[in-house]
Amino acid sequence: MDNKNEEVLPEKLEDLLNAGYKLIDVREQDEWDAGHHSEAKHIPMGTIPENIENFSTAENYIIICRSGGRSGRVCSFLEKEGINSFNLNGGMNKLSLTSEKIIDLDDNIGTVI
Repeated sequence: MDNKNEEVLPEKLEDLLNAGYKLIDVREQDEWDAGHHSEAKHIPMGTIPENIENFSTAENYIIICRSGGRSGRVCSFLEKEGINSFNLNGGMNKLSLTSEKIIDLDDNIGTVI
């Protein structure tokens, strides 16, 4: 995949995760607590620059937020740093309509706020 701020469709997410892509959730703590994808790593948008060492130029990252705006901005930043990143189209709002892997902190069914 070319990383020119390309979007990933929610229905392709599981295949890409199985292929080794990493899912990064950039929403705020309360949003994460209410519901997140079980395979996501939480790095809030405001902390991405200070966490840049957690990203590898050898990996592919799918970035997710609630609707796609914040994750798109994070993708643009990561691309400038040489990191392969892809925005999840529609964010958690769209993913929650089809995924059974949205959980809260207690591993119960999560919600999107």
